[in-house]
Amino acid sequence: MNRRDPAALPDHDALSRLARNNPQTFETLRLELIENCIDSAPEPIQLRLRQLQFRIDGIRQRSRSPLGATVRIHALMWEYFLGMNDELQELAAQRRSPSLAKTQSTGKTTSQRSAQIIEIKARRSTAQIADHH
Repeated sequence: MNRRDPAALPDHDALSRLARNNPQTFETLRLELIENCIDSAPEPIQLRLRQLQFRIDGIRQRSRSPLGATVRIHALMWEYFLGMNDELQELAAQRRSPSLAKTQSTGKTTSQRSAQIIEIKARRSTAQIADHH
C-alpha cells in the first residue's frame, strides 16, 4: 500500500462523494488510512490497535445499517474512554496516597487495615423474656 500523508486526507465532502460514487475505491482508501495510522503508532501499542480495529470491523459487519454501526462503535469508544479514565484516576490516587496503592504482585493494598470489634448480643427468645418477667 502507498503511504499517505495524513495532511493529504481529502475533506469530508470529498470522502462522502467518493463513498457514494465509488464505494470500492473508498473502502481501499479507508483500509490504507487505517493501516498507515496503526503502522505509525509506537510498536508496543500496534497489536492493541489491531485488536481494536478487529472489534470495530466486526461491529460494522454485524450491524444492519451504517447508523447502527456508528452508534455501537460510539458506545465502544466511550467504554474505552471511561476505562482509561478509571485507570488514570487510580494512578492519580496512588500518587496522592502511595500507602493505599495496590501492589502489582499480590493485588492487595499495602496499608494495614483495622476494625473495632463490637459485641453483638444474641436476641432473647420470647420464652426467655417471659421467664425473666
